[in-house]
Amino acid sequence: MRKTVALLSAFALAFTLTSCGSDDNAGGNSSNSGNTDNTGLVAANFADLTNAVAEKTEDSSVHMTLTGNMAGQEVSGDGDMRFSTDDFAMTMDVSTPQGDMTMVLVDKVVYIKMPAGQELGGKPWLKIDSEGADPVSKLMKSLFDQMAKNADPRAALEQFSQAGELTATEENVEVNGVSTTHYTITVDVAKLAESQTDEALKAAMQETIDSGAMKDFPVQLWVDEDGLPARFKLAMPTQDPTTGAAATADMTVDYTDWGKEVTVEAPPADQTIDAAEAMNAPTGS
Repeated sequence: MRKTVALLSAFALAFTLTSCGSDDNAGGNSSNSGNTDNTGLVAANFADLTNAVAEKTEDSSVHMTLTGNMAGQEVSGDGDMRFSTDDFAMTMDVSTPQGDMTMVLVDKVVYIKMPAGQELGGKPWLKIDSEGADPVSKLMKSLFDQMAKNADPRAALEQFSQAGELTATEENVEVNGVSTTHYTITVDVAKLAESQTDEALKAAMQETIDSGAMKDFPVQLWVDEDGLPARFKLAMPTQDPTTGAAATADMTVDYTDWGKEVTVEAPPADQTIDAAEAMNAPTGS
């Protein structure tokens, strides 16, 4: 069970684009110009970029393809996401060194279809309720809360608003056959660490700073001519969920089919096992 939790933690941390940040609005390094209709325009600063992405993606849906490495765990996957304040939902198939998994997040409950041979209690799906009192649910709650809150690319940008600066812009860059503008934001690790409310993550970032391994890191965003994200990429310091040590989250997410209809359903109840029950359940079918 410990390996399962570690694997889920690594994936959740990588997918959320970090468990850092606050609820503050973007604009830490530049003021809002008031220009929110940025379709076809190149953003002049970080605040304008974040505001434009926020407007274009509000209450939308998208197909995602993810590749990355979280503390040595190679993770890749693809799926669909519907993000809004009241109705966030997602389904994703994920490949890991331990096997293939499927994750469904709907109605504030996460369902994980475990790799073949790693089923718990003879049930293919592990159910993690955000309100669960068991150790697994408590451990995963904050991670998946951040997933629901921050998988949206606009929120990912907002997380870096107080520590990042738009440092490069390149127009007419092709991504998946689409013409985009490529933005690079340089994030100061010390400033990012100061904004953390998670003390363990803050300490891991400080360890990275003290070791000299990373003073800043790039966050890259490719935005198409409709003002919609086409790709998001970063490599930033975080915490290894298995050891608590400083680690690096390196990931790329491609976004396609904006506005597509996304239907997410929970698996049948008789195929799921609650996290509390799974704590003592045998592994395997």
